[in-house]
Parts: sequence; structure tokens; C-alpha cells
Amino acid sequence: MQTRRTGNAARAVGVGILLFATACSDLVEVEALGEIELAPPAQTSVIVAADGSVLTELHAEQDRELVPLARVPQALRAAVVAVEDTRFYEHSGIDARAVARAVAENTREGRVVQGGSTITQQLAKNAVTGDDRTLDRKLAESSVALQLEQRYSKDEILERYLNTVYFGNGAYGVQTAAQSYFGADVEQLTLEQSALLAGLVRSPGDYDPYTAPDAATARRDLVLSLMADQELATPSEVDAAQAAPLGVRSAASAGAVAPYFVDHVLDLLQHDAAFQALGADALARADLLFRGGLRVETTLDPGWQAAAAQAVAETLTDPADPRAAVVALDPSNGEIRALVGGRDYDDLADPSARFNLATDGRRQPGSAFKSVVLATALGRGHTLDEMYPGGAEVTIPLRGAQEPWQVRNYEGRDLGPVSLADATRYSVNTVYARLMAEVGPEAVAQTAQAVGIRRELEPLYSLALGAQEVTPLELASVQATLAAGGLYHPPSAVRRVLGPDGAVLYDRGDPAAERVLDEGVAWLTTTALEGVIADGGTGERANLQRPMAGKTGTTQDDADAWFAGYTPDLAAAVWIGFPEGRVPMVPPLTRTRVEGGNWPSELFARFGLRALQDVPARDFSVPELALTRVRVDTTRNCLPNPYTPPEIVAERGYLTGTQPTERCSEPTGPPTVDVPNVVGLPLAAAIRTLNGAGFTVASRQEPSATLPPGYVVAQTPAAGPGQTLTSGYVAEVVVSASLAGPLPPPATPNA
Repeated sequence: MQTRRTGNAARAVGVGILLFATACSDLVEVEALGEIELAPPAQTSVIVAADGSVLTELHAEQDRELVPLARVPQALRAAVVAVEDTRFYEHSGIDARAVARAVAENTREGRVVQGGSTITQQLAKNAVTGDDRTLDRKLAESSVALQLEQRYSKDEILERYLNTVYFGNGAYGVQTAAQSYFGADVEQLTLEQSALLAGLVRSPGDYDPYTAPDAATARRDLVLSLMADQELATPSEVDAAQAAPLGVRSAASAGAVAPYFVDHVLDLLQHDAAFQALGADALARADLLFRGGLRVETTLDPGWQAAAAQAVAETLTDPADPRAAVVALDPSNGEIRALVGGRDYDDLADPSARFNLATDGRRQPGSAFKSVVLATALGRGHTLDEMYPGGAEVTIPLRGAQEPWQVRNYEGRDLGPVSLADATRYSVNTVYARLMAEVGPEAVAQTAQAVGIRRELEPLYSLALGAQEVTPLELASVQATLAAGGLYHPPSAVRRVLGPDGAVLYDRGDPAAERVLDEGVAWLTTTALEGVIADGGTGERANLQRPMAGKTGTTQDDADAWFAGYTPDLAAAVWIGFPEGRVPMVPPLTRTRVEGGNWPSELFARFGLRALQDVPARDFSVPELALTRVRVDTTRNCLPNPYTPPEIVAERGYLTGTQPTERCSEPTGPPTVDVPNVVGLPLAAAIRTLNGAGFTVASRQEPSATLPPGYVVAQTPAAGPGQTLTSGYVAEVVVSASLAGPLPPPATPNA
């Protein structure tokens, strides 16, 4: 044991003597090192939301943000010099006095306990030579330090050192350390905060303020005392600083904000051809992302993202519940404002935790795909008032030797004759099967790809019922196209990418939208989808109490449930299901039978109400140039005749050229109705009463000796039950006039 201790002491003295000799020499040349240059250290990149808030930081082995020395407060510079290298501004890279002290201390301890390293030597170790505990490495470090002193000024060396040194808890450099420990930029640090950081340099683990606060406090106070001894701070400043608490903020969570959105952004940056400016291939782009100090500005709205996450948590409250994916876009530009792609991105026990269900999860959309079929049909001349058999099932013959396509309504419902608008509202499968047979699956597949479905769909009849898989992002993009009146904006997540010097490496700008649907077709599709949200529609639970449209979707095996909807300001898709595969969401596996009309619709409403709480409600714009408005018999899609009951007459918008032009052939005779008695009423009251009974009112005046001017003295048809309206729903009233002359025209009554 004594022999080993003696050997250690000899080596310690030997190292000290060599270092002392190096310090006293002019320059030790280490030819293998070549010309010494300090390569720029790796920097941490940051991904920020649309409001500039940080979503996550990207770094390889070192988390670092470079700052110029001018941003580092004098107190922090002085604290580091005081504790790490008192004679920094006096020596030439190696401090002979410090080496002599180290030799004496190492000899006394019998081992290397001090190395006498200067700030310049530490920089040489961190940036050039590494930290192997060998004599050759120590000699190389000394040589590099001397060369650095010849090549760079003291301030340049100190700046590089402060940006290189490790402060613990993953923080490299003073700026990252200031943000990590105090949530502040480096220039905002106080004296006591500066002293704490300076004290961490020697041994970040031993003086960690989170795990060893007492040791951290003692070390900080030692630094402050050294500053006082070296007249780098006044006694009163030091006393106040030593009395202050450590003041470090709570340890930050390692997880990113909106991790599934960040996951999508990283995938785009590394693999999308739009970002070639970041590198020729994925590896080059990844290297720049994790080492290049980039600033990635994204489209995420933190308010919308929080609303989406809260809506998921409030809807799926049981750990055994299925998962949800939510994607919300701004219809005006296609920007992704919110994205939830799973339950817990950092749950390492869950094999599907990091699978992004929002962007990579392809599932059958069920009836949520009917909006695409409807838009295709309307674009080919079909109208919302067309009537179809809505029976419980239908068999559609297919081409060639294919087996006939048999389709049943959800739960076997028989709705009888139904308009296309109502077939959409109540999601009638048999009507949409007939519609698909009329327009053809090829046309529907083409429309789907135009409005937002990126994958190539097979032109199969089963597309009518959403039998081919899409992602929530794709379905949200379809909603955004409809909300924008048929304009397609490619979904985007990144606005700009800036280099560490602020240079713009990528700028999405304001890309032009593509017209993929006629504006009138988009508006008529929206009109039908508004009915889905109305009372009695399958999506009534999604109602945001403002103009909105949408469509529910539930697959036949109950394995996937959807709601996809939009307002003029928001377009979103919600999917609920089990990530591991097609698992029916029915009791006892789930608390209730999950359908598009319950949990997905409710989740959409919870999200949308919060996301739009400060956005004024507004109507969808009506494309007057593309539409012709006509009063029609809504049960027959024809122009009303004189006998058409007024309660089935309404004004409808049609694509110009598709509006009805033929007069209804039914009813074929005068209707029989109850006619109210308006004799003796003022004209305005009589008009309101007859309007309320469905009549259009005409009037004429006659002098009367029995009633004052302006009162009804006679009516046609006569009042009474069961009156036959030979002239249709037109009533004429005779109004009393003054014996001296006619009355002025009556004021138009309020309806």
C-alpha cells in the first residue's frame, strides 16, 4: 500500500514539474495538432409556436446557445475569473504560480488533486484536446493553450470559454444555463445568480442546486467571498447576495410542448423536399437541426393546442378508453393550428406511444367520407332536392363478373323516400350507394385527391361508405377545402427556418391556393353538411352554436369513429379508436358504444367552443355569381303551382343551369283549408293573420259607411273551415275608405 502511494506521489510530482516547465518555456510545439483553429461549437436549435413560445429545443450531446461577450454581465465574467483563474488577464495561457501551488498540493496529498489549469487551458481541453487523463494529453493541452493566447485576445478566449463550458443539467454555455436555472437571458442575471453559475463550473454534479442545495449555496458564497477578496464586488453587494436564496426555478420537464406536432415538424424538416436548403439528404438536415442553432417558426396556436388537449382529456377520462387524434387547420391558409396524435408521447411502456395517429394513423373514415361523394355528385349536376329511396338495404349491380354490392343502413333503418339533403343529414347509406353508382367511383377518387386526400385511392364503389383508409390530417384538409369555398391550401406546419445569425434559410411565404371545387359546389355541400349539425342530425352534439358544417363517421365494425367539421374560421377532424388495430368499441370493452355522433362529436364541440371563444361568429360566404336562387316545392324539386301548400315552398340555391324550370304537376286541384276571419280587423293585422295561414294578400279600397277608414270590410275566400281555394293561396281583402276619397297606401306590416 505504501509503495502504491509513493508511486502516485511520484507521478503527481512529475506531472507538476512538467507543467511547470511548460509554463516557463516559450511554446511547446505539438506538430500533430497542426494549426490551431476553434471550430464553431454545436448550438441548440429551437422550435417555436406561432406566438414565439418555445415548443422544444433540439440538441445532440450538448444543449447550447451562443452569445457574444457583450451580452454577458460583468458580474458573471468577474465571478468566473475569480473562482477559475484569478490571473487570467496576466498570464500567457499557463499560470506558473498556479502550477507551483498544484505541485505542492499534489505532493502533499500523494495524488493529483489540482491541475493548475487556466481558463485558456480549460478551453483547449473542451474545444480541442479532450479530457483524457494522460500526460500526453496534458502536454497537448498546454501547447494548445499557449497557441490560443497568441491567436486570440483575452476577451475572445473568455467569450468562447463561457459559451463552451458545462454548467450541469444538460446546459452548455452561459445563455443556456441562465435559461435552464433561472428562466432568464444571460444579461438579466443578478450577482448572486452569476456567482452560483460560476461555482458550478468546477463540478456541476457536486454543486447541483436541485440535488445538493446546501453545497450549491456554500459554493456560491465562496465565489462571492473570492470576488470580495479580489475587489470584484463590494462588501455590501456580497453580503446582500449571500443573504439571497438560490432562486432557481423548478426543474423543467424533459418533454416537448405538443410533442406529436413537434414530431410532425421534425419529419417534414428532414424528409420533405421543400426543405432542401437545410441539406441534401435527411442525415445532413438532421445534423443541422441538432447542431446548427436554427430557429424553426411553426404554425401552432398554443390556445388551440391547449383546447384540443383538454377536449381529449375531458372526453376520454378512463385509462382504458381508446385513443384520440385531433387535427385543426386554418381554412384560409392551411396552417396546422392544433395537433394531438396520441395519449402520452413519453410513455415508454406503451409501444404505440410515439406513433403519430394524427399524421400516420390511416383508418377507414366511414360516413365522414360522404362529403367527398356529395361534392362529386353536385359538381356533376345533381341537386340536394333529388329524391331517392331510403330503404333499409339496396343491391347495386357491378361491372363484369363482380358480385353485386349489398348495402344496409346503419342499424337497418328504413327512411322511405328521402332527399339527398336529408340523406346527408341522417347519413343514409343506401342513398349514397345509389349516388355512387350514378357518379362512378373514378370521379369520387379524383375529387378526394383534389380536396385533400394525398394517397391514391382505388376507384371502388365502397368509397361511398369510406372503406379506404385516410389520416386525420387528410380528412381535416378536406374540411378546410370546403370551408374555403373549394380552394385547396396544402397543410403546412412550418412558416420559416432561420439560421443562428438570423438569416432566412426557408420561408413558406403565402403560397397560392388551388381552385379544386367550383365555389357553388362547395357552398351547396356546406349547405347539406350544416343539416348534419341541426337538431336531429347525426352530428348535433358537435354544434358550436355558430354557422358550421360537418359529418360523422362510424365504420361497420365500430372500430373507428369520426367527426370532421368546419366553420369559416376552423376546420378539424377527430378520430377515436384503438391504436393497435381494428378493435370494436362496444361494451364491455368501452363504457358505451362509440359512434361518430357521440364521443367524436362531443370532443369536437369541447375543442371548438374553446378555440373560437374569442372569434366572432360569421356566416359562410354565398357565391352569388355561381348560384341561382329559386322558390321551389321542396318535396318535389319543381316550381310551385297555385295549389302548392306554402309550408313546403322555400327559396333554394342552385348551381346556375341546374335550377328547376318546370311547374309542379301536383297538387292537381284546389286545396281545401281553414280560412281565418279578418273582417273588422285593421289592414295591417289582417295581413299578418292571413300571411300566417299561408296566404299572399292583395287589397283594394271601397268607401264604407259602417267602418272607419283602414279596416277590412270583406274578404275572398270567405272565412270558415274547409274552404276550397280555387285561386290558390291568394286572398283579397276589401278595405274601407273615407267617403271623401281613397285612403293612402297601407304601411307594410311587420311579418
